[in-house]
Amino acid sequence: MWWLVWSVLVVGTLVGAFFLGRHLWRKAVALGRALGEAGQAVGDATARIADAVEQSQRDAVSTGPTMFDDVTTLRERVAEQRDARAERAAARRERQLATASAWSVDAWLAQRTQSKGSAGTRP
Repeated sequence: MWWLVWSVLVVGTLVGAFFLGRHLWRKAVALGRALGEAGQAVGDATARIADAVEQSQRDAVSTGPTMFDDVTTLRERVAEQRDARAERAAARRERQLATASAWSVDAWLAQRTQSKGSAGTRP
């Protein structure tokens, strides 16, 4: 009778080991795929960073001393920088207003009314 108990225990252990091994193999394969995707993403990021560094070196702004440069040239340069900064601020302000209007109660109510209307009326 004991041989039956031991054989059931051994068979149960072997079946459990099979399922555990299969689970671990699937996890290892999934990990390998994820590592491959991560390696590809790192490679793409490295290429983008290299391109950005190359572009920044190509379009480098002069940071040399300007003490003895023409005052008119310097004032024009400052005016250009201020205009560019004002344009960036205006674009940023428009984005902020769009976001704030999307968060308003009126926008939420309009969206809610539209979703209720598209869902149909109840009989």
